[in-house]
Amino acid sequence: MAIATFRGERNVGEIVDKLFSRLTPLQRKKAESTLIKANPQLLNIRKLPRGAILRVPDLPELRAKTNRSLENADDQIAKNIIGALGVFSKHMRQQVSDEQTAIKQQTALLKSAKFKKDTSNLEESRSLAKDAAKALSVRSKNIDERRKKVEASIKLAMKDLKKGLI
Repeated sequence: MAIATFRGERNVGEIVDKLFSRLTPLQRKKAESTLIKANPQLLNIRKLPRGAILRVPDLPELRAKTNRSLENADDQIAKNIIGALGVFSKHMRQQVSDEQTAIKQQTALLKSAKFKKDTSNLEESRSLAKDAAKALSVRSKNIDERRKKVEASIKLAMKDLKKGLI
């Protein structure tokens, strides 16, 4: 069963007109009743939000218009997931980059001459600074390893989803 999105049509007849071409009055009535049966929310169309997903029943005797996307629902979902994974991947890379930059800045501060001078009289502070530098180094490596694993998983998922679309 294909799906379409509700675009703010005022009645079911408008939706049918946008989905199918060259309907006889009998075909139009059948298309409307079948569409309502598949989408009972259309009975209260004024409360239906724009962008709501509508199931478009398979009516082999009717021709769907080519200008309205009537893809298989599974294909549409797969494409949406692929898009979302791409956006997530880009966002994750930016977050990792920002975190790595912050780690570099913090490490530079710990190694700076001014910091060393300010903590030169305090043995405990120098010890804490060394521990913090080691922790930052470990964190940097862990973040990079985690990024690589997530990116590999995303690539694999996208590859599998794309195979299903072919």
